[in-house]
Amino acid sequence: MSAPRTRIGGRLVAALAAASLAVGLAGCGIPDQTDVQIDGRGPEPGTGAGDGTGSAPPGRLDAGDEVGQFAVNFLAAAAGEASGAYERVNAYLPEGRRHKPKPVNEVAINVVRLIDGAPRFTDSADGPSTVTIRVAQVGVLRADGAITEPKLSDTEYTFTVGRIEADPDRPGSGSGLYVLDPPPVLLMSTDALGSYYLGRTIYFWNADRTALVPDLRYMPVAVPSARQPTEVLNWLTGGPSEWLAGTAVQLPEGSNLIGNVTVAESGGRAEVNLSVNAGELDDEAELDQLYNQLAWSLRENLRGDLELKIQGQQRKVADIADHLDANPLYRVTRTPEPFCVYAGELHPLARPGVASTVPVADEANRNIRSAALARDGDQVWAALVTPAGDRWRLRAGAGTGNVSSFVDSTTTFATMGRPVWLKGSDPTDPTGLVVADGRLYRFGLDAVFTEVRLPNAAGAVTAVGAALDGHRIAFVAGNKLYVASLSTEGDTVTAGRARRLASTPREITGVDWNGENSLELAGVNDDQTSIYQTTTDGASERAIIPRVQVAGVTHVAAYPNNPVVLSPGGSPMYEGSGIAYSAGDRITAEEVTGETENPDGDEGNPTAPFFLY
Repeated sequence: MSAPRTRIGGRLVAALAAASLAVGLAGCGIPDQTDVQIDGRGPEPGTGAGDGTGSAPPGRLDAGDEVGQFAVNFLAAAAGEASGAYERVNAYLPEGRRHKPKPVNEVAINVVRLIDGAPRFTDSADGPSTVTIRVAQVGVLRADGAITEPKLSDTEYTFTVGRIEADPDRPGSGSGLYVLDPPPVLLMSTDALGSYYLGRTIYFWNADRTALVPDLRYMPVAVPSARQPTEVLNWLTGGPSEWLAGTAVQLPEGSNLIGNVTVAESGGRAEVNLSVNAGELDDEAELDQLYNQLAWSLRENLRGDLELKIQGQQRKVADIADHLDANPLYRVTRTPEPFCVYAGELHPLARPGVASTVPVADEANRNIRSAALARDGDQVWAALVTPAGDRWRLRAGAGTGNVSSFVDSTTTFATMGRPVWLKGSDPTDPTGLVVADGRLYRFGLDAVFTEVRLPNAAGAVTAVGAALDGHRIAFVAGNKLYVASLSTEGDTVTAGRARRLASTPREITGVDWNGENSLELAGVNDDQTSIYQTTTDGASERAIIPRVQVAGVTHVAAYPNNPVVLSPGGSPMYEGSGIAYSAGDRITAEEVTGETENPDGDEGNPTAPFFLY
C-alpha cells in the first residue's frame, strides 16, 4: 500500500481562479451593464447560457479516478433546477447513503465558499481517500432563486471517496468513484453557483409605492430562455426575499400567473396573464405600477411589446423599452461627479472635458471633515461634518442649485463618520444617515438625530452606505459586514433584521454600494488591507485591489451603477491614513480643482472622497 499524502490540488485552484476571471457581463446572464460578478467558472459570453446548452453540472464519471476533480464535481452536483437536485447529488452516492428527496419548495442547497480554494484530500493508490473542505457558510439557495441566511454553522466537512466495482447481479450498478459517507445536507460551492446560475434582478415596490426595490435571484442556466420569463413571474408572485420583508411588498393580493408567459417571436408580442382578487387593480395608476414592475423584472428576457392580461382580459399593451425610458427607476439626472475635502473645503476632482462646481456657498465651505451631497432635479442636499470644539457636529441644508442656508446640530459627538443621503426619500424633506459614537442615526434638514436600531447586529457601528433605491443599507458593526432593509415613515426610519454576510477579510473597516446588488468594502487579513467587491448575499466575492499600500482604510466611497446612469470610472475611492485614493491610485493635489482659501497656506492631502449624483 502506498503511503497516504495530503495535498491541495494546485492545478484545480489555478483553473478555478483563471475561470473566475472569464465570467463576463453576458456570462452572468445580465446584458449591458451589471453589478453581479460570481466567483468561479461561468458560461462564456455568447455561448447560449440560459438555453440549456452545456448547462448540466459534471456527472459522477467525468473526473475518472482523479479524487480532487471528483470532489470539486461533487460540490457542483446540486446545481441546476431544484426539481433535480437530489437526483443529481444521489448519483454520486452508493445505495443506502442517498438523500431522501424533498418537494421542490423544500429544496435547500447550502452554498459554501471553500476557504482553501479547493478540497484537500489524502489519496492512496489502493484505498479510499479522505476529503476535507474548510468552508464559510454563505446561505441557503431556495427553489425561488433567493439565497437566504445560512442555517448551518459548520466550518469544515470531511467525507470519504472510494471506488466501488459494479455488481454483476444488479444491472445498472456502475463502477467508479463514489462518496461513501456524504455530508448530511446538500452542499454547493460558490464556484458552482458561478458556473451554473445566472444572476438576475427582480423588483418589488416599497410600501409607499414610490420606489422599486431590487431583489437578487439566481436562474439555473439549464432553464431555456423561453421558460425564464415564467420563472421570473413565479418569483414575483412568491414575494420578496426574506431580508427585504417589511420594506418590499407583495404583488396585489391574489396575484398568480395563469399558464406560462408567452414569449414573443420576432416581431410578435409577449403576454402575461395574471389572476388577481376582485377589486384589485381597478385604478389605472395601480395597473401602471404593476406594469412598471413587470417591465423592469422581465427586461433581460423580453423585447418589444408586452401585453398584460388580468383574468384573461387585456388591460395594457406597451413596448417594454419605451416604458423603461418613460419610467426611470432612480432619481439620477447627471453623470456622477467625484469630490473630496481639501484644506477643509469641498472640491471637485478633475475629469477630462468636464467642469464641476461646488454646490455649497463659499461661506459654508469651511472646516469640513467629510460630507454628503445629493441631487433631486434642481434641488441639492448637503450634509457637512464640521468641528465643534474637540467634538463633531453635523450641518444640514438644501437649496436650488446651491446650498447657502444650514442648520447646525445641537448634539455633538466624539466621533462621526461620512454621512449619506437616502435618494428615495421625500425630496422636500430628505432623510440622511450617519454613524456617530458607534451608533447609526437618522437626520433631516433640521439636523436632529434619531437613533436607528439595527436588529441582529452586534458591536459598534463604524460605517454605513445606502443603496440608490434608498431602502437598503450596508453597514459595518463589530468589524463585520451586514445588510438591512429600511422603511421610512415621516421622521422615523426602521431597519429590518440585519443579515450578516460571509466575507473573506476577518475585519471590515468600510463599505459602500457600487451597484444594484453589489458592495465595495475595505477589509483586513493578516495585517494586509484589500478592497473587495461582494454581492448583497455574500455569494460572490473578489479582491478588486488585492494589496492596498496604506493602513487604516475607514472611508470607502463608490457610485452605485444601475441601468439608468453608469459611472464613467473612478470607483472605488477611499481614504487611509489621512490620504485619499481612487481605484488604487493616490489622489494628488493636482487633481483638485478650484481655489483654496486656507489662511495658513498648508493644504495637506485630499481626504474624504465621495460622489455627487
